[in-house]
Amino acid sequence: MTKIVFLVLLLVASPLYADTKTEILSALDYFGEVWSEGDLEAIRGYYHPDFVLITHNGVIPLKQRLEDFESVTLEGKDWGVLTYSAVVVEELEEKHALAYGHASLKFKDGSSLETFFTTVYVKTPFGWKALVTSDS
Repeated sequence: MTKIVFLVLLLVASPLYADTKTEILSALDYFGEVWSEGDLEAIRGYYHPDFVLITHNGVIPLKQRLEDFESVTLEGKDWGVLTYSAVVVEELEEKHALAYGHASLKFKDGSSLETFFTTVYVKTPFGWKALVTSDS
């Protein structure tokens, strides 16, 4: 009887995980698309208002992050094409999840930036939003 209850609970929980994973992978794909298009408004919608980026230079709040993006637009720089691979998604609790993997930004001149990222997401009424990102 215990095994049956466990299997039923496992089957009920699996779709929730699959939905979270699918939704976050879709959010990353969307972010890659709008990044490659240089769509600042859509990029802004990817982030939670309390977002911070953690880098080797310190903590960068959302306002500064968006200002950095605006400077790329104003200077007419190549945004590059952003793609993600080897992404793993893990639920942390009902409204939080962790994603980590590889990000690649390829530019028109043939150069590229390769990095690994870790992002904590929070579920909002508007979908999963990036709350904290650490890159290396």
